[in-house]
Amino acid sequence: MVFRNSLSARIGAHFSSIGVRSVVQPATGLGLLVIVLLWSGIGYQLGLEREKLGAVALQNTRNLARVVEEHAARAITGADQILRLARAEILRNPDGVDLRAFAREVTPQGDIAIQLSLIGPDGRLRLNSLMVPTAAIDLSDRPHFIAHRDAAGDELDISVPMVGRVSHRTTLQLSRAVRGPDGRFRGVVVASLDADYFSRFYASIDIGRQGTIMLVGTDGVVRAGAGAAAPLIGRKGERPWPTLENIAKVPVGTVVGPSLIDGVTRFVAFRRVEGLPLVVYASVSAADALADNAWYVKVYSALAGVLTLVVLVAMVLAVRQRMRLERTSVALHASEAVARRTSQELAVTLDTMAQGIVMVDRDGRIAVANRRAAELLGVPLKMLAERPTFDALVAEMARRGELGVAGDGGAGGAPARRLSVAFGATAADTGPVVFERVRPTGQTIEVSCVPMPDGGMVRTYTDVTERRAGERRIAYMALHDPLTGLPNRTLFRSRLEQALDRQRDRGAPFAVLGIDLDRFKEVNDCHGHAVGDALLLRVAHRLRRCLGEGDVAARLGGDEFAVLATRRHGDDDRAALAGMILEALTAPYRIDGETVEVGASVGIALAPEDGAGMEALLRAADQAMYRVKAQGRNGVCWAGRAPRFTGPVHGVGGARIDAA
Repeated sequence: MVFRNSLSARIGAHFSSIGVRSVVQPATGLGLLVIVLLWSGIGYQLGLEREKLGAVALQNTRNLARVVEEHAARAITGADQILRLARAEILRNPDGVDLRAFAREVTPQGDIAIQLSLIGPDGRLRLNSLMVPTAAIDLSDRPHFIAHRDAAGDELDISVPMVGRVSHRTTLQLSRAVRGPDGRFRGVVVASLDADYFSRFYASIDIGRQGTIMLVGTDGVVRAGAGAAAPLIGRKGERPWPTLENIAKVPVGTVVGPSLIDGVTRFVAFRRVEGLPLVVYASVSAADALADNAWYVKVYSALAGVLTLVVLVAMVLAVRQRMRLERTSVALHASEAVARRTSQELAVTLDTMAQGIVMVDRDGRIAVANRRAAELLGVPLKMLAERPTFDALVAEMARRGELGVAGDGGAGGAPARRLSVAFGATAADTGPVVFERVRPTGQTIEVSCVPMPDGGMVRTYTDVTERRAGERRIAYMALHDPLTGLPNRTLFRSRLEQALDRQRDRGAPFAVLGIDLDRFKEVNDCHGHAVGDALLLRVAHRLRRCLGEGDVAARLGGDEFAVLATRRHGDDDRAALAGMILEALTAPYRIDGETVEVGASVGIALAPEDGAGMEALLRAADQAMYRVKAQGRNGVCWAGRAPRFTGPVHGVGGARIDAA
């Protein structure tokens, strides 16, 4: 106790001045605590901003990888289609094919620069679309020739970048084996693509200073690249790509970490190119992705510094009471400057937002509105700047035709009278409301209404026109055949299920017709797939013309079609429909100056007598259709009863050529 008293006496003597004694007080400790909490909060907020920027970077790399994958799939699939056509032409006319003329006709004009070649079974160049080989060029050492010669399959091979021995240019060589009808190896057909085509495309994409884009084969060899990956083109990395080991199980994903290329930390997204032995990598460096975080650090540090200065000033004022009024005035001016700057930043932020925003106070008057809100509401910005009432805004929109004839859209879709009542509501009375409104211009606007605790509300307006159009396109593509435009198997089964529900509820009978084209494969073999596709389009057109209101025709796949007849009752009506379809589909077609003829086998199943469920009806129709094929094709057969088989329609296959 004596020691403690002595120490206190010495400390009291040392801190004898008023200023020093004032430091040791609760206000000082509180001020230091506020500073610690302030900087801790700033650090936490910067961490959140960093996480947000990282999430945005990952999403951007995912989107970029998807774009690059679609580009690679489109380019290589298109080249493979040309490769298949060239192979079919070679097999059709092995001695007289003119590969140079064929290439000029089918290869697209552009940067991809497709070159076609035929390597004979002995490994020597036989045909080339750039020149007529005058000397024996031995290509038997090419890896793709060896792979096709020694393998029995029909896999597409995508080579590493190599120098062509005819073009003397670095190319990616797509190749397929050529085999005769007897399965004997007759050589390899090759489509050479400009190796720089993909790299030039990747280089045109903004991936930052240290970003990368790579097109890598599943063998680990880089086919094309941009950025830091460009030096790896044509070779493997020093270490294997970890994601390639499980690419079959995990075809899409993201990775964050040091790069195997140069050790730079990157946000990486990868996607396997569907149906091809290729993987796309897209990345941005962490330094580029988080560059804005450095700006946040400066801004937040400046703000925290100002607030820290205010706290220190308050501490000094507590210590030096004589200067309290002067220091308080200085702090007040500093606070006002921060507020003005914050207000200016808020105004700039509001005017550069992609969304429109309108804030209405409890009295129904517009307190805040930005430029985008004026554009999406169809009113002058000057009017909103004058802070009109919300009712006046609704009236102006109605006068300009933004609300339709009835004018019951409010400034976003609700009647003005109901909105006026809502101004007095509290947050406990009602919650956020989100709905959409279509403007006279065709724009679809998503409106979000959030009530404020004081009785006002905040409305945001977002242009979702492109998003909704994209959703409609995707929904249509998911339910329709891309070639003929007919409903696909999924939509047909849905309509069939609805017909079954009506049959169970109301006893409404209906029929299912299974249709398969006869000799369609011969058309493809003799005339090519392009004529086959044109024929399928004509078949779909003729099939539509045979249907009545309520009937549904669908393409189930290949040359298989189906019809759901819901408005035809009685065997006579259904037999007439089947006969009309058979006669329409078997009439000759005129395609590209050639006459093409096919037959059709039609099986009819009736609900409920041939099946009470979807699978039973489809199976019954298929069985009836195959009975037609077994008994000579080109006819109609009713399911369940053999005597109801109807032979080929008289007059089908005549000289009449329908151009439909």
